[in-house]
Amino acid sequence: MHQATLGQRLDLVARRAVPVGITLFLLLFSVTPLHIPGLATVGPMYTLIAVYFWSVYRPDGLGYGAAFAIGVTEDLIVGTPLGSTALLLLLCQWVVFHRQRFFNGRPFLEVWLAFAVIAFGAGILRWMCIGLITSGNFPAAGDLLGTVMLTVMLYPVIGWLLARAQMKLMVQP
Repeated sequence: MHQATLGQRLDLVARRAVPVGITLFLLLFSVTPLHIPGLATVGPMYTLIAVYFWSVYRPDGLGYGAAFAIGVTEDLIVGTPLGSTALLLLLCQWVVFHRQRFFNGRPFLEVWLAFAVIAFGAGILRWMCIGLITSGNFPAAGDLLGTVMLTVMLYPVIGWLLARAQMKLMVQP
């Protein structure tokens, strides 16, 4: 049996870190000011897209602990109620993990439609968390709808980029 070199072990660790690293990158991208009028109130849920994608296509790549940590980090950076994004990401993972048989071998359109349902549920849950925890000031319903619609519309683009990253960065040479 052949012993793996330090370089091979580091390469393996780096490949396994791709889902977490890309999800963290999307988190940082989501808080980068783009100076597009009106986008500040209806920003897409990039971390939800990433967690959903990795849960469907690489369920071993992003565990519950990583999703929780990313959610709490997003809450701290964005200023949403602490734990609310972590709850959304964990629920998304739980639904996908427990319906993995549904997702296996499904065409992209069906996976995208399932994401739309999850994104809508996540949007409502986020709206409720913000409204109930922050002194009863519910965000505008139009902002919720805009956020969900933008998130759903961006899923194919972000999903394609994540799929390319998976093929290029996670495949063993």
